[in-house]
Amino acid sequence: MLENKRVLVVDDNTDIIGALSDFLELNGCKIFTATTGKDALDIVKHEDIEVALLDVRLPDISGVNLLDLLKKENPALAVIMMTGYSTHKDIIDAMKKGASDFLLKPFEYDNLIMVMIRALRERSLMIERERFSKSLEDKKKIEILNRELQSKIQELTTMYNISTQFNRLTIYDDVYEKMVSIAYDVLGASLSRFYFFDANSRELILFKEKKDKETFEEYILEPDEIYAFLNTGKRCYIKNDTLTVPIIIKGEVIGFLSIKKRKNTIEISPYQTENDIFFLKLIGEQASFQIENRILYESLFENVLKTHMSLITAINKRDFYTENHCKRVTEMSLSLADKLGLINVEKDILRVVGPIHDLGKIGIPDTILLKSGKLTDKEYDIMKTHSVLGQEILSQFEILSKESIIIRAHHERFDGLGYPDGLSGDNIPICARILAVCDTFDAMTTDRPYRTALSVEDTLKEIERCAGTQFDPHIVNIFIKMIKNGNYGK
Repeated sequence: MLENKRVLVVDDNTDIIGALSDFLELNGCKIFTATTGKDALDIVKHEDIEVALLDVRLPDISGVNLLDLLKKENPALAVIMMTGYSTHKDIIDAMKKGASDFLLKPFEYDNLIMVMIRALRERSLMIERERFSKSLEDKKKIEILNRELQSKIQELTTMYNISTQFNRLTIYDDVYEKMVSIAYDVLGASLSRFYFFDANSRELILFKEKKDKETFEEYILEPDEIYAFLNTGKRCYIKNDTLTVPIIIKGEVIGFLSIKKRKNTIEISPYQTENDIFFLKLIGEQASFQIENRILYESLFENVLKTHMSLITAINKRDFYTENHCKRVTEMSLSLADKLGLINVEKDILRVVGPIHDLGKIGIPDTILLKSGKLTDKEYDIMKTHSVLGQEILSQFEILSKESIIIRAHHERFDGLGYPDGLSGDNIPICARILAVCDTFDAMTTDRPYRTALSVEDTLKEIERCAGTQFDPHIVNIFIKMIKNGNYGK
């Protein structure tokens, strides 16, 4: 979509220029670069630049002022502003002066592509409108042009909505279901389906569908016809009143997205048009990107999970108390998370962190870790390092970066007197605040070599006394109710 486009990249950071230039050249763009506003203006004066990626901060002139000069030199130039520290005023000023869009660094390359496509379409519309405005004298023709312009604006809006819906997906969302739903809504379909494709048997397996309640009419994709279609290199398979595109991962077709439009929309906007094909193909490409990322994530997470289980085994072999303690704390923390209404992402963090929240104890000498008596001040200082050691071990796995932060913070206090960072209040991650309460409760109600367990009643009184100092008072309130109702994992 960006082949042969003439793109100007303006940034005072040569590393950013190099990275953007390499990426855009791979997408077929012809690249021009500048590190100052003066050089950028000179290039626009002498080259037919179609789109400019312009940093807000430049050494000789602000990006917003340069935008104004570039638009005066070439009114049809599409300008996309870039910055790592923008203000609302920057954005408003840039848009008033004709910027097409605004990207906050660091940004995803796929988002850059979508923004550039929108900017280039706006530029095309502007050039087209200018050309017709000069030649059209008839009011009726102008009205037709305005309707076409509105149609193209709607097209750009639809592209943006498709991209936004896919970008909002989390690892817990069903990509296939979302793909089918978006195609159903965007293309006005009466029936939308995704089929898995078995290349060996040439079979199609229906996996997801969405359809109108009153839709009884079925349609069947013929595997042999689809297989023949794959060998033609066509963008879209069309038969009768169905439209089908392949879903491709790393050059391999894994399935097909197929839609059937409502009969009452066929005469108004038949889906065998370039627009419908474009949107269905765009939905397929966005879904392919999400599916590929999901496959990579799941593969990586499986490997990390194996390492995670090895770490748990290593902890348990050193200290049997730690094994059972961590199990109980995990169960209580998940029950408490339910009562507090935490989202699934936070519950999954607790599910991972709970069994290994004392991971750093691997680095504590046995003479201290397994000591039957009370620790000296010096020994206690060494014991306190386990939260930092735990973070250092877990942070080696980038995919568990959030979990490593919880391990570091699970001994912080609500009043800021905890360790290792002296965090306070809501600055302590909520998962760490939950662990702190559950960890203390289990430790106090469990026999240890150097002391006998306290009763549940006495332990709850002590935790309640420490609400607002050691613990989050809201979490303590919910926790006490949970324990008194017997609804916990101890």
